[in-house]
Amino acid sequence: MRALTKLLVYLFGLFSIVLFACGQESAKKPISLDSIRPHSNSNKPENDAKKEKDTLGPFLNYYANDSASLQIAKLSIDSLGELRFLNRFTTNIQRYLLQDSSSTSFHVCTWNFKDSSACLEAFYNWLDQAGKNNTGIPLLKGSIPSVNHHLLIVAEKQILYIECERTINYKKWLLWFSGTTTSPDCRYILYSQPKKRTKWFKFENAQILTL
Repeated sequence: MRALTKLLVYLFGLFSIVLFACGQESAKKPISLDSIRPHSNSNKPENDAKKEKDTLGPFLNYYANDSASLQIAKLSIDSLGELRFLNRFTTNIQRYLLQDSSSTSFHVCTWNFKDSSACLEAFYNWLDQAGKNNTGIPLLKGSIPSVNHHLLIVAEKQILYIECERTINYKKWLLWFSGTTTSPDCRYILYSQPKKRTKWFKFENAQILTL
């Protein structure tokens, strides 16, 4: 009799535990299939565009130097920029598309070198093929054939190239350049225009000297 009583007590206790567990499970919030199903990030293009805009913000401020009055309003990375001869001398290259407040567009490219010797070597090699049909042009005298307007600045360890379909105000660009570098003096400056002789300058102590 005692054995039967113990068995009934054991079964009742087991049944109570099972019933309690089921009650706890039913009280839990049901899981929606949508909450665990992977979703495509529909905002990714917008987020990428915002990230790129934020990344380029400092560069836009860098070019929009009020003291030079360049009035650069837009800037984007020139990812489709054409291959240029100077590319073979360094991998430290930056290419941008700039647009000022008058909607004038500029292609800007900079090549950075480890030292001044490497910079000059690249420039002299460029001169050896900058003439018509890839012929060389003499230093300080030669004219570079061009369809658009080009400004080339040879600094201590950097070569800066600016191209525009319209006339380039090289005085403003040199003023801007002098305010954005610790070594503002330039060894050579070339300004080429369609059907005109190339102008050679030197920028020294904030003065533009004709060569």
